[in-house]
Amino acid sequence: MFISLEPMQTASAKILSSVVLLLSLNGCVATPPPVQEPLVNQLDGPMAQLQFDTKQLYQRLQKLTTDKSCQQDQECKVMGIGSKACGGPEQFIVYSETVTDGKMLAITSERYAKLKKEQQSRLGMMSTCQQLATPLASCQAKKCVLIENQ
Repeated sequence: MFISLEPMQTASAKILSSVVLLLSLNGCVATPPPVQEPLVNQLDGPMAQLQFDTKQLYQRLQKLTTDKSCQQDQECKVMGIGSKACGGPEQFIVYSETVTDGKMLAITSERYAKLKKEQQSRLGMMSTCQQLATPLASCQAKKCVLIENQ
């Protein structure tokens, strides 16, 4: 008795072809992208870099004004930093004119304000438009401190 192997080979070839076709089509299935919050999308790429740069400049401002040593009130100065959406500074820092590099502080503050404005513009941020009163500076216990206006 003689059994032909040809039908079995043809069936195996068909099964193998079907498997290969199914595997190749599996890669063609479109999967929808994950749904993300708009803010998360905005913080990717250039916006993330802007956020990082802004944070770095703020930390630089803090470092530049760490030493607040003074002998008298005239050595203590106040500077508005950042930018509110409606204009004006977002906060004030106090520094000692005798130990702080005023030129570097001014340059850093200007760059920080510029980046804050760009950040607010890109994110569509708004503010209360309430202008902050500039506080006074005083030398107390040989350290410059802010004195809130009454």
